[in-house]
This record gives sequence, structure tokens and C-alpha cells, in this order.
Amino acid sequence: MSTDAVERPAERPAWLREVDLALCAHPQILLTGNVRDLYRLPEPDPEHADRVRVRFMMLVDALWTAAQGRGYGALLTYSSGVGVEVAAQVPEQGAAAVQAILREADVELNRPLHLAQVRDLISAVVDVRRRHAAGPPVALVLVDAARLFTGELLAPEERLLLATADRLAYRATPVGKGYNTIFWVLDREHDLPSWFATGNHTLRVTAIPEPDLEVRLRTATDLVAGLPGMPQDPTERDAVSRRFAEVSHGMRLRSMRDVVRLATAAGIPGPRVDDAVRAFRVGVPDNPWQSAALRERLRAAQDNLGERVLGQPDAVRRVLDILARSVTGLAGAHTGGHAKPRGVLFFAGPTGVGKTELAKALAELLFGDEHAYLRFDMSEFAAEHTEARLIGAPPGFIGHDAGGELTNGIRQQPFRVVLFDEIEKAHPRLLDKFLQILDDGRLTDGRGGTVYFTEALIVFTTNLGIVIQDDDGKPKENVTSAQDLPEIEQGVRQYIEVFFRHLLRRPELFNRVQQSIVVFDFLRPEVAVAIADRAIDRVAETVNRVFGARLEFAAEAREELRKEATYDLSNGGRGIVAAIESILVNPLARELFANPPAVGQTLHVDAIVQDGQNRALVMT
Repeated sequence: MSTDAVERPAERPAWLREVDLALCAHPQILLTGNVRDLYRLPEPDPEHADRVRVRFMMLVDALWTAAQGRGYGALLTYSSGVGVEVAAQVPEQGAAAVQAILREADVELNRPLHLAQVRDLISAVVDVRRRHAAGPPVALVLVDAARLFTGELLAPEERLLLATADRLAYRATPVGKGYNTIFWVLDREHDLPSWFATGNHTLRVTAIPEPDLEVRLRTATDLVAGLPGMPQDPTERDAVSRRFAEVSHGMRLRSMRDVVRLATAAGIPGPRVDDAVRAFRVGVPDNPWQSAALRERLRAAQDNLGERVLGQPDAVRRVLDILARSVTGLAGAHTGGHAKPRGVLFFAGPTGVGKTELAKALAELLFGDEHAYLRFDMSEFAAEHTEARLIGAPPGFIGHDAGGELTNGIRQQPFRVVLFDEIEKAHPRLLDKFLQILDDGRLTDGRGGTVYFTEALIVFTTNLGIVIQDDDGKPKENVTSAQDLPEIEQGVRQYIEVFFRHLLRRPELFNRVQQSIVVFDFLRPEVAVAIADRAIDRVAETVNRVFGARLEFAAEAREELRKEATYDLSNGGRGIVAAIESILVNPLARELFANPPAVGQTLHVDAIVQDGQNRALVMT
């Protein structure tokens, strides 16, 4: 793939210039990092001798541009599934050198080889006798070097191959302007044993970096011409290019090219390049965040959420403000970030006041399904090794192929609410993963795959700042229900900052979430009564659904239920529901089991009495 010729030569990337110099000084070169990408490189324009054009090349083609400039006669490649191929050669001398290597190694083109034959091929390329001949130097690229080896422990034949390559590297002498060079292409440097990769001083290790913003911007400028519906105005086209470069953060040039192909196939116009990038990343062309139905639901959301999460109008209003930012696409607009999650919420407050319930309600509001959320109880991730549960075990460990609960969940359904409950209980090492999600909107799992969180809503919950330790290490109340919400919010926020900045010593995490903190109020008495009434009504609805009978309460019995269920509000709404279960549900189940009601029968609870350590219902 090439672009129009340009007057000003494009500069080769730093890694390729490093390879160019290494050809003169190192007989073997190990390439790691971004080795499977396309590379934007200049080449002479065949139609204009005084001009160059830009071309997107694969790694082998890029290496040949450097080798050819150093006078190399041929470039061979070897891969496990294909065998030996001639990637490039110059006439006569280069072709003759290739035939001499194949003859000496006793191998044929395009046939897979055994390790012993690969060893012979390497030896033939670096042949001691032939390298003193007048011919040009030759290079061999092992394009999938790590796949030559079967596991962490090398078999004798594998160790012999590396030992031979190690010996040949030290015996190498220059040929022409370079060496008869062996290129080892690896995704990760540690795919080869450390005694070979780092212990051999004749071997040059060159890391190919991921494309930065400047490279992506140049690439975007080249590619946007292929997008449908591109504006004709140069300023507007430049804006699309800039946008493409920014939203493609973390992507490789090959992926940017594929985004253009996807946009063309789906009819996504250039000004909506964000949608093309999102569809490429998450595999879903539809965008629930931009749907008209979601906007309609958000307009009525304050009342609906207020009905579901009682007693937290300020928290609901704050959450909806953040969601409006996400839906309108303004999330991260002030920072220039385009690869962050759709939204981040940090719920703080007493236990049982609706933090988790609000997260579930948001999943239903946003995606039409209360179950469109992933919940992780971070008390289960207090040990360092539990990181593997989230992102998958690293290679060589049990469960490596299974992946992680978090990464698998987002890969399967990117449009989700992700809830990290009681974040303060997580192992500190996991906080680095959260930083990566909040900053880059992506995470690399144990298998090396990238998972994108750019369409997810991230919710953290915590009880920090409610009860703290005094100077003697004993618990004390930092805020109480006797205070007003502004005073509670101030106390909770201050302690959260102290916790992250000083106790945990992770100020960078606090900086990422401080504007997303939503402080929940204590349950007030009138709200507690409403929660108790709702729980009692649900019991009656269940009796009607299961038995077809009506359950009614005398005014005194219902008031007694309310009084006892709301006596202790230290456990919030969860404590109220638990009290209803103990005071009402248990004795009611006993009565219904002993005397099942007839369909249409009315059961009347006149009173609730103490029966030893249990409760009993007086019913008519």
C-alpha cells in the first residue's frame, strides 16, 4: 500500500535506523515488540527519480530496505509452517548465494524443516568458507523464532540449535559492509532463554515500539482519503485525520488500515471515524450510548432511579450528570483523552444505603438489562495471586488458557457496568490494573490479548470514611447520621484522600477518581420506614404469586413490623430486609407449610408475638 509521492523525504523510524547500523556491527539481531505491524516507510518513486513516496511495508520488506542499502545480495525467511522463502535478492550474485546456501544446507524452498535442518540452514547462511568469498552478504529472518521451541524447558535438539547459533555469532567475521546476518523475530524478548538473548554480546536486541501519536497522525493523513463521505475542505480533512489519530490510541498501523476497510464496508463516513474505531475494537457496529432510546430513558431517570434507590436524591442527581457527560461524548473532553471508559463512578457511603443497588439500576437504565453488569467483591482479591482471576494466569501457569473473569466478561459483552465492590480491600498490585483501565481504557490479559473498556461504565464502591481508626488503633465514627449530607460528604472525601495519598501511597489513583466520587447519605428514619413497607409488600406479592392467596396486616401488626425492622439502622437497608426475614418471613413460612391456604383465601396477620427465641404470627 502506497501513497502519493512527496517532495520532502519521509524519515525512516528510529528502530530501522538502529537495524541499519547494527548490520555493520552485529552478526545476529533480535527484534522484539511490535513485530507484526505495518511500517510507514519512504521508497523511491519509480515515476519520478528525484522524489520518494510513502509505502506501508511488512517487517521483512522493511528489513530489506536497510539490508539492500548495505549491499546485501539476498534476504531469506524461515517460518515453521511455510519453510524457507526468498523474500528478496539481487540478480546473479544474490541468486547464486541463495542457491549455494540451499545446496549446503540440503533444504528446499517452501518445505517445513526439522530443527536439525534449521540448524543446518543457519550454519549455511553463516558458513565460514563462503563468507570469505567475494559475494555480497546474505541475511536470514526467522520470522517466528519463538515457535521453534516447544516450552519453557528446552529439548536437547532445541538447546543444540541455540548453542550452534551462539557459537556462530562469536565466530562471525564481516562480509562486505555487513555480516551474513541472522534476524530473530520475537513478540517478547524472554521468548528465548536469557543466556542466549542477553548473554551474547554479539547479538543486538532492537525493540520496535508501538506507534506514537505523531506516527498515527501521519498514517491517518495517508489513510483518510479511503474513508467514505470525507469532506473536501482541507481544514475539515485535517480535523478528521487528527481525530482518527487520537481515538486510535493503543492501535497499530495495521489496525488503522483495517478500520478504514471496516468503515468502507459499513458505510461509516469519515467525520464519524470514532464509530469505526469503536466498532473495530469491540466488534459491535451499534452504539447503545448514542441511541435515542437511552436519551429518553435518561430524561425520566431521576424519578425512576429515585424510586428504586430510596433516600439518595443527591447521589442520583450526581450520577446522572456524569452519565449525561458519557452519552453526549464529553467524557474526557477536558483532558483530550479518547480511549478512556465511558464513565467512572466512585460510590462512597455507609453500608446498605443503595450503592450496589444503584449500580444494578444503572445497568438496566443504560443497556436495558439489570444483569448487564459484572460484579467483583474485592474482599476476594486481597491476595496478590488473585490477579490471575481477573485477567488470567500468565503463560506456564495452571488456567492460562481459560483467561480472566474480568477480561473474558468484557470481551464477550463490551457494553457493561463493571462494579468493583469495596475497592479498598483489593491487593495494592491490582490498583495498577485499575490505573491502566482508567487511563488507557484497555487491559492486556494473561494470554497477551487486549480487551477494551471504552464502552463500559466503571463503578467502584467503598465504605471508607464512615468508621476510621483513632490514635490507639480503635474504631471510631468519622461521620454520623446526626450530621447533614454536606458535612458527611466533606468528612468522607477528606478521608478517602488521606487513605489513597498517605495510607496507601497511591495519589495517582485518587487523582483519577476524585471528580467521580459520589457520597451517599445515611438512611433517614422516614426512608427506613419506606424500605420496610416495600419489603413487607413484596412478601405479600410473593404469597399471592405462589399460593394465589392474599396477605393482609392489621395496622398494629404492620406498625410493629416497621418499628422492629427499623430499630437499628447501622446496617442500612440490608439490615431492614434481614429483620423482615427474621420477624415475618420465617414464621409465615412455618404457618404456610403447616396450613397451606386455598386459592383466593385471605390471610390476616393480627399480631406478631415472641415465641422463645423465635417469632410467631397470630393469624385469622
